[in-house]
This record gives sequence, structure tokens and C-alpha cells, in this order.
Amino acid sequence: MKPLRIIVYGLGTMGRLSAAYARQKGAEIVAVYMRTTAGKDFSAPELQGAAICTPEVPFEAHQADLVLITHGTTIDQLHDPAVRAARAGLDVLTIAEDAFEPFYADAEAPRCRDLDALFRSHGKTMVSVGVQDSFWYAQPMAFLSAAQEVQRLAGRNTCDLSLFGTAGAHGHGIGLTPAEFEAGGHAEPGESRGIFEVALRPLVRGLGLRVVSSTRRNLPVLAEEDIDLPDLGISIRKGTTRGHAEKVVFTLSNGMVAEGEFHMCYMHRGETPYNEWRIEGTPSMTMRSDDFHGDVITCAALVNRIPDVLAAPPGFLSVDQLPPARHYARF
Repeated sequence: MKPLRIIVYGLGTMGRLSAAYARQKGAEIVAVYMRTTAGKDFSAPELQGAAICTPEVPFEAHQADLVLITHGTTIDQLHDPAVRAARAGLDVLTIAEDAFEPFYADAEAPRCRDLDALFRSHGKTMVSVGVQDSFWYAQPMAFLSAAQEVQRLAGRNTCDLSLFGTAGAHGHGIGLTPAEFEAGGHAEPGESRGIFEVALRPLVRGLGLRVVSSTRRNLPVLAEEDIDLPDLGISIRKGTTRGHAEKVVFTLSNGMVAEGEFHMCYMHRGETPYNEWRIEGTPSMTMRSDDFHGDVITCAALVNRIPDVLAAPPGFLSVDQLPPARHYARF
């Protein structure tokens, strides 16, 4: 059987990891796309033989099977390459977080419906996967199967802002007192789609329930000790904000409460990111994953979904419309 031919759209950290993982499983990387090729290193083994392209090069030139879109998080960033992929007759897997729940009711919903119609008309599929698929859908779904009764399900994930360089300090209210955090409007979630606000909805739907009401707010995450990051030019004093936590709380149709907290913060010495789920019910219990390598997890989860998206029905789908995620040693 001939190897799968893959286009990678976006050649940052996620794009390079995804290309490497796909190639290790037997796929061929036929092209990589980025805004500019100036000053870029293309010597990595996973890029050998791939066409190096800027966005104006048509996808049709590569006779590919699907596109991995790894360059952004929003529907706006996803839209144009997704449209081009559908019209070129290509399936799409993306890590754009806002696309995890395609039909979330907000200003982006009409464009998502248009994308769904476009992919259906071309007989192709687009799905967003990553950490949310493995750890915020499949993991809590399995965890809940061990409970007789559930009053509350609470998830928490921590993300190390230092992975994003100096850009990590922007938009997170770093170095503020709690009063300054509140007065500066950082507690307000804004108009963008919340990461747990979107990610919990397929889980709720998979449980056969619906959201009756929801709240969303940002909470300050305070430094318990001084944090000095000289390489980034950042110094955070004890008692001030080292980031924020986006918290969403859903009340569900059976009275159960589901909530998620996504902590985006600079880490203390010896602290590592983790993902945790807690059930309050019968029995009450906790599931926790330490040393949580979100970048590796995201790319591995993306690549392991390739066979599923190729076999899926057409449209802009959510993960609850796919079979359970699994590991593939080879394609």
C-alpha cells in the first residue's frame, strides 16, 4: 500500500513535531506551508523531500491525501486554508482549539456552518483534535464510567507560559496584585471562545446531557515565591500574578455540575504541568497526569487521528462523531 501523502500547514514547533511523528508512522510529508521561508532551517529529516511553500501555492500541486493545519487557534486563522483544502479534495486535521466544538453559538457559528456545508459538498472531513480529544474527552468519559453517581466533575489543566517565550507574558496580566488584576479587567473572559467552554461540550453531548446554564471567568494565579526568568526578561514577585486561570462552570440537564480550569502561568522551580479530573459522587475520586507535555501530546494525538479522519463521514465534525481515539504504531 502506498504511503499517505500529507501536507503540513504551519511549520512552528507543532508543525515540525507533527511532521516528524507522521513520518515515523510511515506517512510521506509532501509539502509544508508557512508565511515566509526566509531564515528558516529545512534540514530536519522529516522535511526531506517536502516542497517548501508559501500560502499562495495551490494544494492541488502535491496530490496529497490530507492537510494537518497547525498554525493557529482560531476559526479566523483556520478558515482560509480549510476552504482551500476542501476545494482541493483533502481531509483536514487541525489543532485549532476554537474548532473543537464547531457549532458553539457565537459570532463564528455562521462561518463554521459554511465550512461544514463546504466539506460535505466535497465529500471531505475536518476535525479539531489534540489535548482536548485525549484528555478532556476520552479520559473523563472513561473515568466517569467507573462512577455510580456524580454530583460534580471538575477538570484542571496547567500550561507553562515559558514555552511561548516573551509572547507568553502578553494578555495574561503578569505581575499584578489581585486588586490590580480585577481593576484591569483581566477577570473578564472577553469575546473569544473559552478553551474549556468549547472542549467540555462534546463530553456533555457524549453523556447524553445538555448544558442548562454556564458561567465563565478568569481567576488570578498567584506566585507562591519569587519567579525570575532572566532569559525572558521577566521577574515576578511573590503574591503577584504569574498568569491566570480560565474557569467555566456548566450546570447540566440532570443536575450534575461540570467545570474546567485552564491555568496559563509561569511555573515555580520544580513544578511541572499536569492534567487532573476529580469526581464528587459515588465514589469520589481523582485522576491525575503529571509531567504533562502538552506540545508532544497535542502532536501525537493529532497524528494518531489520521486514519479516523480519512474514514469519517464528510463535514466539519466534533470528536464525539469519531470512533474512540487509539494509538497507531504505523499507518
